[in-house]
Amino acid sequence: MLEEQLKSYIQTKGPVSTRAFMEACLYDPQHGYYRVGSPIGSEGDFITAPEISQMFGEMISIWTVLTWQMMGQPFPLQIVELGPGRGTLMSDLLRSLSRIHPQSETISVHLVERSDSLKTVQTQILEGFECPISWHRSLADVPSAPTILIANEFLDCLPIRQFIKTGSGWHERVVGLDDNGDFCFRVGSEVPKGMIIPTRLLQAEVGSIFEFCPDFELVMKDIHRLASQHPFAGLFVDYGFEGPNIGETLQAVKLHKKVSPFMTPGEVDLTAHVDFTAFGALAVANGLKAFGPRDQGAFLSQLGIGARAEILVQSASEEQAEKLASDVVRLVAPEHMGSLFKALCITSATLDAPPPFDQKVVLQNDTSQN
Repeated sequence: MLEEQLKSYIQTKGPVSTRAFMEACLYDPQHGYYRVGSPIGSEGDFITAPEISQMFGEMISIWTVLTWQMMGQPFPLQIVELGPGRGTLMSDLLRSLSRIHPQSETISVHLVERSDSLKTVQTQILEGFECPISWHRSLADVPSAPTILIANEFLDCLPIRQFIKTGSGWHERVVGLDDNGDFCFRVGSEVPKGMIIPTRLLQAEVGSIFEFCPDFELVMKDIHRLASQHPFAGLFVDYGFEGPNIGETLQAVKLHKKVSPFMTPGEVDLTAHVDFTAFGALAVANGLKAFGPRDQGAFLSQLGIGARAEILVQSASEEQAEKLASDVVRLVAPEHMGSLFKALCITSATLDAPPPFDQKVVLQNDTSQN
């Protein structure tokens, strides 16, 4: 069991960083959450936007075509998805793409997936599409070519470091064991001034928590490789904020309910809210452009999700029509996913902002439905 392994390590070596704990819980080769199960969907622990409605993937398909046109319509084109989940988003995207983009057969798809169990599900769901589909363990393995990258709820799964303000300054927050041998947070080594903690947060109140994701830099390094050689546009949709912010966002979910992050390691989902400001700043520091973030509700609405729902309602039963209306509300309403989830676009330095980061888009008349 992963819990026993982690406790044994802490007893022997001492407390571990939040990042190391999160990395082990999610990606341990034998017992990690994403290595041993298929957690997505109503029967799993959480549900993502593509699983709520086909319209989400269809809007991403429209964005893909508009972005490809903005890039100068390069061929061949590769579509890369980071963390493809069950493959639902890519399935809806490709199905829609085949209707609105007549040259879709010239596209290749590259899925970056670390989970063997999820890869199996993706293979089944994507069976039958004519375009070549390849799987990779890392973005570093994706070949260099004109690229449109999609990442929905990927950045929130990257392990984070946490820091806590004490009376003596900022310290790393670590995971140790209490007197009963249970996991608990502890205060680790002090962070040197001028390192990691943003200047405006140095005088935060005692007890404040600051979170930092080192893996942003690793992802951006791979993006820079792709973007520096060919036209590149990447869309990142996730729940998060414009930082830097004070506050703990690390959370654990099991069967659609929040639980303790220390509950049965490897069997619960661990995520953290995305600092879109930090990720966008990294893009700019690497010579790229960053646009946004924009609220998911505004992003989907300007791509035409409302018009798409109205089209689908025309051939829907009363029950289906009610679900379509409910799905739109869930995806775009501020009190649901509309404000918490945001969209950020990163492009090569030579490209302009793709729609709808610069203009309103009208959906084409397409009445097909799953």
